[in-house]
Amino acid sequence: MRNPLLFFSELLKQPRWVAAWVVCLALANMASLFFWAEPLARIIFITFMASAMAMMALYSYFGFEKILGVGHVLWVVLLPCMLFQLVRMDGAFFLYLVTLSIFLTLSLVFDVLDIWKYLQGVRAA
Repeated sequence: MRNPLLFFSELLKQPRWVAAWVVCLALANMASLFFWAEPLARIIFITFMASAMAMMALYSYFGFEKILGVGHVLWVVLLPCMLFQLVRMDGAFFLYLVTLSIFLTLSLVFDVLDIWKYLQGVRAA
């Protein structure tokens, strides 16, 4: 087992775009705190924290490998939930949900590709 906090030092060893993407993804999710009065924003934040803990657990067991995308499995449920709520939202929270939906969709595409590669035997990220 690895120390889960070493995830961040290994992240910095990845190509810059990967580290930048992870930082942007984290910031996009944490921006939900600005909309805390919205129940959906609280769900987004809780889902982000649960996903982060899952990623740390996966990292502890597997290391920095392509299987880490499994940690975002909760987003498969969150994303449609957010999209269905768009029709009832407006203003800044609407724009936030659209932006976060784009981020989550792109991340899930990366995750599916990485998990597929992992299952094909390509382990390293």
